[in-house]
Amino acid sequence: MNYISKQFNIHYLPEYNLLVKAGFQKDVLAVIDKKSIAPILIEYPSEEPILDATRIMSLPFRFVRVVIPHQTFTFIPKEFFLSENISDYLQFLGTTDLENTFSYSLDNLNLVAVYQFDGLLLNRWKRLFPDAVILPEFAVVLDRAQERVSIRGSVLGLHFVADNTVDFYLFKNGVFQLYNSFEIHNLDDISYYVLNILTQFNLGDSINKVLLSGEIPNESYYKRISTYAGDIEILDLKTKVVLADSEIESNLAPYNVLFDSILCE
Repeated sequence: MNYISKQFNIHYLPEYNLLVKAGFQKDVLAVIDKKSIAPILIEYPSEEPILDATRIMSLPFRFVRVVIPHQTFTFIPKEFFLSENISDYLQFLGTTDLENTFSYSLDNLNLVAVYQFDGLLLNRWKRLFPDAVILPEFAVVLDRAQERVSIRGSVLGLHFVADNTVDFYLFKNGVFQLYNSFEIHNLDDISYYVLNILTQFNLGDSINKVLLSGEIPNESYYKRISTYAGDIEILDLKTKVVLADSEIESNLAPYNVLFDSILCE
């Protein structure tokens, strides 16, 4: 999508938020105002930004948020985490890159995520926006999903990140069990990982509820996943963003991580 409304006014720049969902193949950027109205929504190849995107990113936005997929991560119980000893957790990340190691508190889960980004991807966006808030994608996903989790039964989430990557997460009787990323190239890959989770966590033949988010490739994925679920839901937008031009119809649900990132601290 390449949408720039005539209602975008550069004189109101301090009132706008620039939101970016970064990837290795595709980037998405949006501009929204305080009323959750979006005058700009642009997708473009990561390595070949279109002219409209470069023009928007060259503007001196006051508020910038960039969501980047994690490269590696682990979860630490909050009561055992000490920020001053973050280097102790590098052994769980498989790399000694301390400068590219961050933490994010998941207060509702009583966990702290320790994670790293791809160094080249992170540095690209830090050069562009040194003062931006940079969030790991899983933080936005879990923040949105928790309100859909009941204290009874199993809830499996599948978040389609992009670039053939899907994040799987699981809650069992309201308790967080799993978050992991897998390469998905076809429907059988989906079945393999879902069935593996069913077996590993003793969930029987099906999941009580499946939550879907991100850019689902096509309807066949939805149908395949639904065969393993008693109920299936698409995570909609909590921010209730609308395009500035109401006559333009667009499904913004696939951009829920981009827009809902503004709700994460």
